[in-house]
Amino acid sequence: MPERSAGNATDDTAGQADHAARRLPDAPSAFFTALVTEHFVLQTARGITVSESSTRAAIYLTTLSSALVAFGFLADTDFATGYLAVVIPVVVLLGVFTYERLVQTSLEDVVALASMQRIRRWYGTILPGAPRYFPVPEDRIAPNELLDIGLRLSWRGVFFTLSSAIAVVNCIVAGAGAALLTASTWTQSTSLAAGVVTAVMLATVHGVYQERRYARVLALLHAAAARTDV
Repeated sequence: MPERSAGNATDDTAGQADHAARRLPDAPSAFFTALVTEHFVLQTARGITVSESSTRAAIYLTTLSSALVAFGFLADTDFATGYLAVVIPVVVLLGVFTYERLVQTSLEDVVALASMQRIRRWYGTILPGAPRYFPVPEDRIAPNELLDIGLRLSWRGVFFTLSSAIAVVNCIVAGAGAALLTASTWTQSTSLAAGVVTAVMLATVHGVYQERRYARVLALLHAAAARTDV
């Protein structure tokens, strides 16, 4: 007997599911139940992304503050330079990983919110008076401020995210490392300038990267919404 491919098995399963759905005795009620469940799952996913973001940011800041406290005890000893040579790269790498995950969780939150608002708009079509309780904003002055979360009118909004806050702190740490690295061969003012330039350049790269990621996700959401509305 010839083996069935995974694709054919998946198609058969989907066909059986569609057939079973058409035979439901009360399809509207089943659809509404599934929709409410999906709304609840998306809300839970948003809560998880916020919790994870807070936890990751706290881990990074705790690591940085602990490293600074430890350096305070070693600042006047011969081990200070070696300590900084080990700790600064570790903190910077942790900051990069934390920043990347914070960007991902914020995008996951935006996608979940867009799905929730799509369900919310459907709630407004159930009864003639329902749109009063599920308003859809036409501009920035919206009855429900939840609709504005994750959406920005300008690229300047990139400076007001948790990932950007962590990125700025981490870039300052990296700039301090660059200044210390060049302190032995360059003058003090030149080393300080190198640290500032390094921090500014890294912060700019982080901001551009985050803005492009946001723009890509929002473009995908708009394209998906356009296909759904057709």
